[in-house]
Amino acid sequence: MSPEPREPLSPRTDALRLRSVLYDRVTGLPAVAVLCAELRSRLNGRRHLGVLHVEIGGLDIVESLYGWQVFDRIIARAAAVLRGAVGQDLPADTLLGISAVAGDRLAAFVAEAAGGGEVTSTALSRYARALARRLDRELTGSDLAGIVPPLEVRVGHALLSIDPFFRFERRVLATLDRARSLPERRRKRRERSDATELERILRDAEIRTVFQPVVDLRSGDVLGYEALARGPESGPLEMPRAMFAASDRLGASLALDRACRESALRACAADQIDACVTLFLNVLPQSFESVDRDAPEVLRGLAQAGRPIVLEFPERAADTDPDGFSSAVENARESGLGIALDDVGTGRGSLALVERIRPDYVKLDPTLVRGIERNRIKQEILRSVVRIADSTGASIVAEGIEVRDEAEVLLAAGARFGQGYLFARPGARAGGASERVTPDATR
Repeated sequence: MSPEPREPLSPRTDALRLRSVLYDRVTGLPAVAVLCAELRSRLNGRRHLGVLHVEIGGLDIVESLYGWQVFDRIIARAAAVLRGAVGQDLPADTLLGISAVAGDRLAAFVAEAAGGGEVTSTALSRYARALARRLDRELTGSDLAGIVPPLEVRVGHALLSIDPFFRFERRVLATLDRARSLPERRRKRRERSDATELERILRDAEIRTVFQPVVDLRSGDVLGYEALARGPESGPLEMPRAMFAASDRLGASLALDRACRESALRACAADQIDACVTLFLNVLPQSFESVDRDAPEVLRGLAQAGRPIVLEFPERAADTDPDGFSSAVENARESGLGIALDDVGTGRGSLALVERIRPDYVKLDPTLVRGIERNRIKQEILRSVVRIADSTGASIVAEGIEVRDEAEVLLAAGARFGQGYLFARPGARAGGASERVTPDATR
């Protein structure tokens, strides 16, 4: 028995179905394949077109953690940013597309430079930087800012030209792939350069130490100074985050940790900081674990430095190696050194960890402190941390205080000490025990 004939589709239904195959529903952008004829036409009389490839790193993880609705919202927001950039950061005749219907990568095709004439790699690089800044601002400074892992904007570029030996559509896809790989190629070159620079810094002992006061929020008296490591001034590894990222890749984290400690102690001696002033040192727990044969000697040296020293252990280290973290904390405590738990307030296990290790100081992460005067959720987190700290005898140190309103909210909630630009920027010299810091009246 033959099947009954189907009713023919109306022209409108047929057109809608065709559009759903060619245009992405979420962004409204055409699939790149749809643009190929127009791109070939625009190449007539030109040597090449500019191609910008936009990718939001971590979207696959975002979809698995938060669901497809959040994924779609991010892609739609990114597409809206690209549309807003046309005629501003991008030339007015820029064509926009998406890698495929329901795809996760966006593309922009530039026929001419903003001032007219052939588009160049230099101009494309400038467009890419401007577009990345715009996307960063819209995606990380909005309701999407709290997504973990954080969204990472990657914008690459390449030039598209016609090659008679290859099908044009394949040339378009190959150029998009080349643009996509550019940020990764640059990252690898930068990492190789950073590794070479770090080896030189360690070999030549070029770690610098700057100091930032830890201030009593009630009186302005200085409790102590946090020693902050810096690489060569204005170099690519000046900031500690860049140095330690390079050391992780090079397998030299413990060597860098030791170099930073030694630099801090040398700077203390050279600056003749009063012996009664507390020195806060950022350290890696691995340097003080029982399995490290040098740990006892290092701990004895710190304990005999002739001044109170507080070791700051990062909270996140407890997640990666709980046993090693506990071992390091106990070894330091048995040597008579103070313990601070750093970066508290950013992890789910913060309160339980404070209760378990019972540090002398709990240092609030700057992301919790920033804008706390207008954020009730942050204020509630702060109250929870203060309750646990009070029950264990720990003092709260709030890092990253920049305005008076933050300091007032922190003090009212029970934070005893603070540090940040409101009081002083990190400097090459530290003051004495009797120093009192007055908040900057301009902030």
